[in-house]
Amino acid sequence: MLSSLMQRGPSVSRNLVNAVKRQTHQREFVACLSSDMKVAEGVSKEDMPFHHFRVSTDTEKKHKKFESPRKRANKMMTRITKESQERRHKPEVHDVKFRVGDAIELTMIEQGGVNSNETEKIRGVVLGMDKRGLGTGFYLRDVVFGEPIDRKIPLYSPLIKDIKVLEENFVFKKKRKVKRAKLYYLRDRLPQETRVTKW
Repeated sequence: MLSSLMQRGPSVSRNLVNAVKRQTHQREFVACLSSDMKVAEGVSKEDMPFHHFRVSTDTEKKHKKFESPRKRANKMMTRITKESQERRHKPEVHDVKFRVGDAIELTMIEQGGVNSNETEKIRGVVLGMDKRGLGTGFYLRDVVFGEPIDRKIPLYSPLIKDIKVLEENFVFKKKRKVKRAKLYYLRDRLPQETRVTKW
């Protein structure tokens, strides 16, 4: 049929010739496919390669997913940190909710160790917080006798007895919200803006 179409001359379009070629190729492919299927019908699953039909048994060990030692170490460290945080939890310290910009008062042990009764009260404005597990801490700034004092106090320190919020949004006097996580720019302002102690 293809030779008869070619003999007609250039009047026959190339699309028609390509369509005929495509049909012949499809017929040959279907014929090959059917012959392969007939051969495959007589082959049992037991005679086929092992990786095609793998029978899972109960006695066979299940494959465990590989875990890198670094990931396992990170998980262990996270669990140890959480356990130590729960062990050091104090409701009068860690349940007190305060934000950046609030004026707070701390009762801390001055000297003599954890079992000492010598305490002091520290006041200041919270300039920022660093949340790093057991290393969580916050920055306090106060002005005492005209001198600004900056402190970084660890939140999970055993020397802290309790925390008390004196005034919320002390920086802006509740006129507007504090929209920054760090108020370090107050160090360059007048000391009166961060003065909590009255003397």
